[in-house]
Amino acid sequence: MTRRNDPCPCNSGKKYKACCLKKENIISIDEELNKDLEQVLLNFFHAHPTKKETNEIYEWIGDREEYLSDRFDNDKVSAIMGDCYYFNHRVDIWQMHLERESAKSKRPRVQTVLEGWMNPNIILGTILQISNNSAEVVDVFSEEKVMIEIPNPFEGGVGDFIFGHFLLDSRQQERYYKLLNSLIVFPAKDEALVERVKALYTNSKSESVLDFYNKYIIECYVILGDKETSIEELFSEEELELISILHSSLVEMDIKSDKLMYIFIEYIQRKGIPKGIKKPTALVAGALQFGMLNSIISYIWTKKEISSFLEVSTTTANKYEELFKEFYEHEISKEELTQNTVFAFEVGTDANLVEFSNWKMGMHLSKVSIKNEKEMSRYIDIYKDKEFNPVNDKEASQKYAYEAYISRDLIERERLTSLAFELDPQNIDAILLKVDNEKERSVFFEEAISIGEKQFDPNFESVWGYLPNRPYLRALFKYGLWCFEQKMFKEAFNLFNKILQLNPSDNQGVRYPSVATLIALNRLEEAESLMSHYQDSDNAFFSWFRWAIEKKKSFFSKETQDAYDLASEDNAYVANYYRLKLPALAYPHSRAITPDSPEEGKVIWTLLQPII
Repeated sequence: MTRRNDPCPCNSGKKYKACCLKKENIISIDEELNKDLEQVLLNFFHAHPTKKETNEIYEWIGDREEYLSDRFDNDKVSAIMGDCYYFNHRVDIWQMHLERESAKSKRPRVQTVLEGWMNPNIILGTILQISNNSAEVVDVFSEEKVMIEIPNPFEGGVGDFIFGHFLLDSRQQERYYKLLNSLIVFPAKDEALVERVKALYTNSKSESVLDFYNKYIIECYVILGDKETSIEELFSEEELELISILHSSLVEMDIKSDKLMYIFIEYIQRKGIPKGIKKPTALVAGALQFGMLNSIISYIWTKKEISSFLEVSTTTANKYEELFKEFYEHEISKEELTQNTVFAFEVGTDANLVEFSNWKMGMHLSKVSIKNEKEMSRYIDIYKDKEFNPVNDKEASQKYAYEAYISRDLIERERLTSLAFELDPQNIDAILLKVDNEKERSVFFEEAISIGEKQFDPNFESVWGYLPNRPYLRALFKYGLWCFEQKMFKEAFNLFNKILQLNPSDNQGVRYPSVATLIALNRLEEAESLMSHYQDSDNAFFSWFRWAIEKKKSFFSKETQDAYDLASEDNAYVANYYRLKLPALAYPHSRAITPDSPEEGKVIWTLLQPII
């Protein structure tokens, strides 16, 4: 063991403490700083988007999302929408997060870096040179040369273009930028796209490039995405077929794994299909076995079941499992995989934790006298981490009801429900919670709605924004879903339609069962009209509803088949449930779902199965 005052093993002639030990300490400190900074990013994306922000994002993007979707895959669209919203349109949300994180941190160097992160940069540039995980880029507007972080592997080369959001890293000597999720790369031959962006800038008569990006950032992505390389251009037909088979296998297993798909695609792209392989599907079998044995996917099938499904021998599958293991350990595991932010949205009938927190804050503030906005801010800071203690049975009942909603333990949920109902039998949420265990549910629903009608206050721009209104809207929604399950479609639609009339912004996601109900009633034009009205929600739900509409019009038509193919692209799990004729599950109490996932598929199937 080399001691501090011993000669340095590198033969520099210096003491160990003044040479390599110093370097090792610097590396150790840098590693700790990197961990702290990565945690700042993780904390932000764990907390955002909130449900309110998700609605605002889609409202802000509007029909521009359709143009993005024509050019990029779902994950990249989500990444672009997120970065443009938080690092352009509502950068104040990001800045408030950094201020909180900086105040928490005890490391001055972390605080210095976070200062540089306060104002994210947008760079449209030409790549001048690439070394390690960095590239030197010249910005096409400012002509400034900067160094940017690039992902590994990186598909660009010298002369190609990059566009995306970056954070200044003040630890580097050069102007060095850390990349965010929305990076796109396009080849030098597509310089005409850059010229189109420049022309848009000139015609916009913006005061500055920053002002231009603030106004036209989405349009820039739309222009520059015109020549985004598609997966079909990167792989042969045989390679694409194997990628499709892996996806289909995951669908059959009813799981989603972006990580396993990424590893498989990277292997195919870097190594190609192994020469001499007799059954290429053995490569898929090996990938699935590798995924399960390394906890990348759940252990759904045995090795024998995997081999049987893909019609290969277990011996051959084992061979390719080892191949993926070696590839992962030597290449992929050492990379810092850039995870795209995928926006989840909530569905369900329950109140969520955010509403509970807002209710507690509202109760605190109702106990004090507030004269101005400054006092309001001061009281919010005082009470934000303080528990609320009810002073009467009505307040206690509502608190127990919220606690029941957010509990994931069924026994505890029932206990809290009983307490809430005993303390205030007129509490709408307590009634709605209690109804889950009752036979004569309609009686309880009607009672909750009758109470809610008397308490409801429509004199707000957003009736959902006024918390005391929400229990009534929940009662209408839950009763409508119960009628839907009983195939009382006319009654269900009347309830859903009432909610949409009261609250057109539809914070509850009522539009989805409402469209399904219209299809069940054969009111197809109205269903199409409602989907058109909520075109910002044009997702897998609507794709499958369009198929259901075409199916009702003509089962064997080309339009029906085309609609089915498009819907399957948006969520293939639904197609699997349809093929297997699975029974529909109950509409969830609360669930966050992401695009093209089994969770999304199950909710779609819950609404689709009773109407086809």
